[in-house]
Amino acid sequence: MVRASMSPDSLLSARGLTVSFGRRGKGSPLVAVDGVDIDVRPGEVLGLVGESGCGKTTLGRTLLGQQPESAGSIHLANKLVSGMTARAARMARRDIQFVHQDPGAALDPWWTIGSTLHESLIVGGVHDKAERQQRIATMLDAVGLDQTALRRYPHEFSGGQQRRIGLARTLILRPSIVILDEPTSGLDLSVQANVLKLFLDMKERFGLTYIFISHDLSVVRRMCDRIMVMYLGRVVEEAATKDIFERPVHPYTQALLGAAPRLDPDAVLKQQVLQGDPPSAASIPSGCRFAPRCVHVVEQCRAVDPRLVSLTPTHAAACRLVEPEAVR
Repeated sequence: MVRASMSPDSLLSARGLTVSFGRRGKGSPLVAVDGVDIDVRPGEVLGLVGESGCGKTTLGRTLLGQQPESAGSIHLANKLVSGMTARAARMARRDIQFVHQDPGAALDPWWTIGSTLHESLIVGGVHDKAERQQRIATMLDAVGLDQTALRRYPHEFSGGQQRRIGLARTLILRPSIVILDEPTSGLDLSVQANVLKLFLDMKERFGLTYIFISHDLSVVRRMCDRIMVMYLGRVVEEAATKDIFERPVHPYTQALLGAAPRLDPDAVLKQQVLQGDPPSAASIPSGCRFAPRCVHVVEQCRAVDPRLVSLTPTHAAACRLVEPEAVR
């Protein structure tokens, strides 16, 4: 699990990826993503989880090319795509597309859905009108909308329908990887279930790979094959979904799972409470960055910054508690 080089079977890889934002006249920069290694395999659903502000969305936007990296490298299909301007990065990464957290805000309120879909294809290099119309018709049918949607405006659709339109606009460009940022936020449970089923159906139909960003652990458990848990810009645990939920080893992962709603009325007596709020990314604590909130903290934790180490070939964590078990 500890990565020395790019994995040849990965569709998308990054090593040492760091994103920081300067704070003019305010001291240290804000480090949103700090030395992250990631491999995304063809056909999988990789989950990124953690509290708000942990760096999930910034990591997704950087992989997409919307946010330039401060350090590190990114490879798409074993081709280096980092170190470019934002425009060049987006051109090089057309195989990666993004479904926004708020699809209504991502749709132009003055344009009909038909105009929006045509414009997406034109920007994507499809200039033949007949081909655009055929691809639009096919995609609307795939997401369960009829042709009358083309004449309507975003405000005329429900939240669930806007998710479908956002997915159609993304998939019409025929990407290999789709980054889904909190794709079920604000939806009631019945609509959420339909949207998640749509995502899975589209994955199978079009052979997609997903990066699924969410704080909703029940959704992540249903959707993802593998999970990376992020805290204050770092990956603190990574494993198959089953292992994360059944055998979490990092205290932060354990606390996240313990705080999740559950039906067992006695479970609240057993859950580990996550104390306080994360520190600012502009003032990261020395040593282990989770130490100020950890119930297992000792003096060593405040002095030594733990690195992600392998416990098994498919499970890694960054914590002094697991280091004797590490596979080196």
